[in-house]
This record gives sequence, structure tokens and C-alpha cells, in this order.
Amino acid sequence: MSKEITRRMRAAVNKKKKTTVYCPTSVAITEKSINFVPRIRTFDGKKVGLLWNGKPNGDFFLNRVAELLEEKYKGIKIIKLWELDPRGTAHPDKKSDEALDLIAKSADIVIAGQGD
Repeated sequence: MSKEITRRMRAAVNKKKKTTVYCPTSVAITEKSINFVPRIRTFDGKKVGLLWNGKPNGDFFLNRVAELLEEKYKGIKIIKLWELDPRGTAHPDKKSDEALDLIAKSADIVIAGQGD
């Protein structure tokens, strides 16, 4: 794990919250306390990574998200992770540690989008 991820995880230790995860049939499959990373207050001056899962039209959606964010926030930097490393960003459920480190080092926050 990268040092930045470790630092963020340590900073969030005191932010435990309880969450419930549901499967698509609405049955609770787990309920436990987990650490959440603190919310950012603004996108101004932040590096925002956009993560596309490779499905059709997801890139069109994320390109529009980029346009809207750039219109609203000053100094924002958009990083289209599929352009940064096409091999490592198409399938987020099959990420290597190396790909996850690249994502973590590239952006302050990541927005993932689907397609179809």
C-alpha cells in the first residue's frame, strides 16, 4: 500500500461509522463498523480522478462529469484514469496493488462511473 493511502487510513481511524451492505435482493449481508475517509469540503484546487469500468458509454458520462466540474470549481485538475493507464483502470474489481497505488497517487478523490 502506498504511504498516502496509509496516511489517509490513519487519519480516518477516529471516524468509525456503522454501515449496512445489501445484496441486490435487499437482504443485509453484513453490518459492521468501518473507517470512512473524511469528506473533502470543496473540489477547488483538487485533483479528481475519473475511473471508467470500460463499459460502453461510461467514458461519455465521465467526460460530461469532467466538463461540469471544471465549470463549477476553480483550479480543479481532472485526471481521466483510463487515459493515464488503460490497462489498469478498465476493471476496478480486478485491480492489482500496483494499479490501485497509481490511482491513489494520481488523485485526491476518485469518481467511478459505469456505462451501458
